[in-house]
Amino acid sequence: MSNDLILGNKRSHPYVPRVNSGGNFCGHQPDSPRFFIKPEKHANRPKILPRAQSAIQTYYRRPDTLPTLNSANGSSRQQRSERREACLILLACILHYTDLITLRVAIPQPNGTTAGLTMPYMAALGALGERRAERAIRDLKAAGIITVHPICEKLDNARYKGLAAIRTVSKELFAALGLGRWLAHERRRAGERHAQKIEKRRRKELANVKLAMNAAKPKGSFKNITHQTTHTGGLSSVADHLAGIRAVVGTRKKPPN
Repeated sequence: MSNDLILGNKRSHPYVPRVNSGGNFCGHQPDSPRFFIKPEKHANRPKILPRAQSAIQTYYRRPDTLPTLNSANGSSRQQRSERREACLILLACILHYTDLITLRVAIPQPNGTTAGLTMPYMAALGALGERRAERAIRDLKAAGIITVHPICEKLDNARYKGLAAIRTVSKELFAALGLGRWLAHERRRAGERHAQKIEKRRRKELANVKLAMNAAKPKGSFKNITHQTTHTGGLSSVADHLAGIRAVVGTRKKPPN
């Protein structure tokens, strides 16, 4: 008899066994876990962030290094290896986009603002299914490693549009990895760089305002010409200025033939 199942008068599709490589049918290889790889052409991040990404990988072989994450599922049993892999992929992705000043997870925008990362975007970056990525985020939140604040935009009286949640990395994660003092130092440096960038932008905007104001002045006005001549030769009038030019020109020797 065929392996096909007969249900009433209808025959189902042939049974195809699911292949499990040791994980939860998600392609996970327990002896060869995947880790986050930053997108190509991304600028290098402050050294503490790649260092933290490397340090968290220890959790895969030694779950006791992050005990709150190991017990995030509320069970006394050790977190499953495929779940550890997903948590590490998402956490490394989060660290890659972490702003050191605020510890928020965001992408800088050209206008100086930041934009949060959506779940589909993070799942795609980590090559994870969205459901698996969502479970990993829940574990990271339950472990106190990140905080998540959902936000939405009101469209009308009855409709809302969900936006990328605000996610923040806990300082305790860096402390658990032995990077607490380094983090404090890097945050101070990041704050100084940010202040310098703001000051540079302010000076540039001020220079543009002055340039626009000068361009708005009438080019042929007597006042403008007088202002320019007083700075070039200390002359107080247009007539004196022209006389000075004639005097200079008249004193030049003609080149020999």
